[in-house]
Amino acid sequence: MSNVYVVFEDIDEDGGFGDAIPTKEAVVAFYTKSKADKYVLENSHEEVYDVPYDELKRGGMHVETVPVNDD
Repeated sequence: MSNVYVVFEDIDEDGGFGDAIPTKEAVVAFYTKSKADKYVLENSHEEVYDVPYDELKRGGMHVETVPVNDD
């Protein structure tokens, strides 16, 4: 069993009542955690939406480890 490291972009969506609904979207995958972490460091630029959506954020990134069978 090996791992793939998937980089996700974090995006808040408006829930309609001023609440943020956190979502994520896969951007790219790597075979090494160090490359995934480097990608996040270079490309993660979290920002806040303009008023009236100033509780919502976008552009942040994180890495998730996904186990993969070698079969």
